[in-house]
Parts: sequence; structure tokens; C-alpha cells
Amino acid sequence: MTSLVTSAGAASGIDFESIISATVEAKRATLENNTTTRKEEANIELSGVGKLKSALETFQKSIQAFTEDNAFNQRSVTIDQPSDTTYFTVEADEDASNMSYDIAVKQLASTEKVSQFLNITDDTNKFEAGTLKFSLGTDENGKELSFEVNIQEGDSIELIRRRINDNDLGITANIVQGKDGYKLTIDSGKSGDENNNLTISVSNTSGTAGTDGVQSLDIFAYDGYSGDEEDNTSTWTHTAAKSAIISVDGTDVYSDTNVFDEQLSGITLTAKKVTASDQTDSNDNTLYNTYNMTISEDYDAVTKKMEEFVNAYNTLISTMDDLYKHNTYTDGENNYDGGELAGDSSLRSLKSQLQNFVSSFGFTEGGTNRTSIYNMGVEFKSDGTLTLDSTEFKEQLSDNFNLVVNAFSGEDGMLSQLDAMVEEYTKSGGVLDQREESLNETISDVEAKEADNETYLEEYEASLRQKYANLDNLISNYNNSLNYLNF
Repeated sequence: MTSLVTSAGAASGIDFESIISATVEAKRATLENNTTTRKEEANIELSGVGKLKSALETFQKSIQAFTEDNAFNQRSVTIDQPSDTTYFTVEADEDASNMSYDIAVKQLASTEKVSQFLNITDDTNKFEAGTLKFSLGTDENGKELSFEVNIQEGDSIELIRRRINDNDLGITANIVQGKDGYKLTIDSGKSGDENNNLTISVSNTSGTAGTDGVQSLDIFAYDGYSGDEEDNTSTWTHTAAKSAIISVDGTDVYSDTNVFDEQLSGITLTAKKVTASDQTDSNDNTLYNTYNMTISEDYDAVTKKMEEFVNAYNTLISTMDDLYKHNTYTDGENNYDGGELAGDSSLRSLKSQLQNFVSSFGFTEGGTNRTSIYNMGVEFKSDGTLTLDSTEFKEQLSDNFNLVVNAFSGEDGMLSQLDAMVEEYTKSGGVLDQREESLNETISDVEAKEADNETYLEEYEASLRQKYANLDNLISNYNNSLNYLNF
């Protein structure tokens, strides 16, 4: 703030400058006492609300992860295949149950391919202009699966390969250059017994084939698989697409790919390699070696999930306690050494709401079985945090696995209800968003008041200087008159 006069008292010799300065600072202290404290406390509270919201969001993410894909329903998969060879892998789905199968991999899925040798040299590696149309039949809605490739006059086989590969059907072209020419292979990218639908048609040719070493596009034409691998009437050699086949307890199961996810309830099996075989039956059919796959409840994994929940809950409660810690006072003055939401009633209410819900939660399944956290090895400590007796928890899992899992991560379980409770505070426009908005409005109001105070202090100082200037002149005149009388 710039003073209007900087020499108050110059005429009278009285230090009016100090008087004005002290008066202005006293007025400033009075005004700031009403604004600074309010602003500082609002900022502290705003920071505390932000930390509480962050802690709740972190807790909410953890419980959502526990309920996602039925994460508490942990199953262990055991396969007795050799340690140095993987014939198949198995993942337990969220609805998996205990099971045991003897499995053999009899055939891996393969894609449809056509290949041919092109007797061309560097001097004759150029093709006439025209259009190649690649088709894979129709999709389930009857829509044709096809694309066209425009060939320019003089395109090489390498350039044509790149043009073919620029498609969204998954068809790929590959070439191998040998001493006497090129081997071209077209892969449909589709596996499964029903996916032998590749055709290649040629149109709009320029008719320059045979001149100056130009190759005909007709060598790309392929009318499709006849169903007989021996019937190769074109220049192409055909390799049929095949389905993967596994045997499950003696029953053959088929998949267009090497992944079996819909065919086997509760598991996703991926075939990696045909299981070894060194025997045949009486009809000379190959007998494939089988390997046992067993799925059972994984008590250790579920207990680990429960420990993670207990830790997440305890972290949230500890954060709440730190934020709620009361301030201390010295001679009636607040030391602001507590939490950023010291003694906050809303925080206390939320903590009580969470603790009351967890402590009173009960879950009933099938109308008769009922459980709570207390008979599953979970207890409250004196500080409000949880502790887990893992031994007792595993015993409860052993007695009634599904009941315990559903109590925590089921559709109506504890975690989904906790998620809904916390959501009221963390969601956009929720309880904490509204509180932050209110605090920001308070801070804006205080800052506006601070600006008004500065304007007021400038006017107040100007008024004081005017008054003391008049007094200075008056005293100066008195002094001059007194000096005159003394003479």
C-alpha cells in the first residue's frame, strides 16, 4: 500500500508518522483477525476433505477389485503333465466349481492356407494390372467377408504381397525367395473345420501378360476348397483349416481355435501341444496320453484376499483417525496441531457408520445358513481396526466355502454394500464434492473481503493523514505564534 504522505509531522516536529503507522497496523490486525483465521481454517479443512476423499476412493477401488470377477472365489488348478512340457493350460472362471478331468490334446487348430511356386526371376518379377478379390464366405449375418486389391501395371510380387496384407479380415500373404523363384503362401487367418472358404478371383486385367516378361494375374485365381485335399486342380496347393480336438474323460470336444472357453463350464482351456501317444486300440486308432486336471478351492488365495481387505479397511480407519485428531490449546490459543478435520462431526459420523455396518453385518444363504464376520475369524481391536485369525478363517472356508465367499463378494455381500455406502461420498456431486464446493465458496468470500479491507485501509490511512496534516499545520502555527510572542 502506497502512503499519500510520507512526512507527517514535518511542520510541527511531532512524529505523527509513527502514530499513523501504528493506528493503521492496529486497524489491519483487527480486520485480518476476522479474515485470516477464517481463510486458514477453511484451507485446512479443504485439505482434510481432499485427503478423506482420496482415502475413500482408494478403499473403494480395493473393494471393487475384490468383487470384480468374483475375486474371492479363488480356485487352484493342478495339472499332472510333465514339468518340461505344456500340453494345455487351464484357468478357472469366476463360476468354477470343484472338478477333475482326464484330458488329452488330440489335434491343434490350424488355419486354411494355399501355396504355389512362382517360376519368375528378377527380370520377370512384374505383373499386369487388374483386381484381385479375396473372399472368406459370409459372416453369421450373411454379410460377405471380402476385400479387393488393385494391382498396378508392373507391380512386383513383393509389392503385391504388401497390398494383400493391407486388409482387416486377417488374411496374410508371405513369400519365400528361392534359387529358382518364389513360393507364395496365402493364409486365411481362420481356423476350424468350417472355415475352408477362401476364394481368390481375378478381374479387370490389362491383357499385357506374356509381353516383355509381364506375368498374368490369373495365377492368383483360386476357386475354393472342394473338400478333397488330393483334388488340387489349380496351381495352388491347399492345406485345410482344422478345429482343435481335446478328449475330456473320453469325450471329444471341438473348438475352432485352440481355446476352449464355452465348451467347458467353469474353465478356460488352451491347447498348446498334441499329447504324446505310443499306443493304438484294437481298431488301430491312436490312443493319446491323458493328463489329470483338478480344480479345488484355494483357501490360501482366499485368505490372502481377506487379509488385503482387512489391511485396506484398517488403512482407511487410520487415515480417518489422523484427520480427526483434536487440536491442543495454549492459553486459549489454538495450536492447530491436530488433524485437518480435527473434531469434525461428519467425519466421526462416517467412521461410526462404517464400523457399525461391518460389526453388525450378517449374511444368510439358502434361508438357513447365516454368518457374520465374528464367526469367520474377524474381530475389532480397541482402536477400531480389524484383525483376522487366518486359521479360523480357513476352517470356515473348509466348512462352507460358498457361504463365506458370497458373504463377502457376492451380489448382496458386504463388499458390494460397502461400495454403495462409500459411493455416496466419493461420487461426482456427492457429499464430499458438495463440502469442497462450500469451502471453496467460503475461501472466495474471504479473499473478496481481504481485497475490500485493503481498499478500506488505503482510505483509512488517507483520512488519518489528512487529519494529522491539519493538526500538524495547526500546531506549527501555534508554535510560530508562541515564538513571535516570546520576542
